[in-house]
Amino acid sequence: MKLAAYNDEFYSDVYREKSKNYYQMHRKKIETVLSFIENKKAERILDIGCGDGLIAELFAKKLSAKPYGLEISKDAVNEAKGRGVDATVFDISEKTLPYDDNSFDVVFCGDIIEHIYDTESLLSNIKNVLKPKGLLIATVPNIASWYNRGFLLIGWLPTWVESASKVYTGNPFMKEGVGHIRAYTKKSLHELLIHFGFADIRIKGSPLLGNGEYSKNQERLWNVLDGFLSRKASIASELVVCATKPNK
Repeated sequence: MKLAAYNDEFYSDVYREKSKNYYQMHRKKIETVLSFIENKKAERILDIGCGDGLIAELFAKKLSAKPYGLEISKDAVNEAKGRGVDATVFDISEKTLPYDDNSFDVVFCGDIIEHIYDTESLLSNIKNVLKPKGLLIATVPNIASWYNRGFLLIGWLPTWVESASKVYTGNPFMKEGVGHIRAYTKKSLHELLIHFGFADIRIKGSPLLGNGEYSKNQERLWNVLDGFLSRKASIASELVVCATKPNK
């Protein structure tokens, strides 16, 4: 099976089965993402990997901007269009972005960069379509989270780092793969964006919230603990970064 066909099948399955839990788990992260655009003026925003379009819709309302989206899942694109997002079925792993240079005030990549083989091309393309002083906002899992450090000490695989695409082994808390290819820490993410010429790089930590998989008491304890420790970005569950394309 070709990569594009595999990606379409895999991520369509993800959206059909997982989207109802995603926003519950990542509610705090979405709040952090939106905090980076306070008082920002924008005409056009692009959500790469827009899913069902909810976050692009939130961006558009907060900024009074026109929302665009790219997404490999046909099902998700149809949902995004229903939210008013100018969404397109597109495989970002194989092509340059279908927009002119200097087209967008904000580009958002929510849990996308860790899925891409050619990270260099993606970041270069994002920088090209951003206007000068435009913002790249991205989120990624943190391989150096407080619990992953503990897992490594006892010989378990860190969460979200996978031995296979659809099967997860080496950590009993993880039941299945989600297609991650790359891994990031706060330091590696910062250095990567510096390498591609981004400036004013700000990175915040964000927790993952319980989604009903465990008991209420277990999830309440988890939410308190991870919420407290994720205030420190270097050991947080998730990393949220905002970087600026310089004028020159």
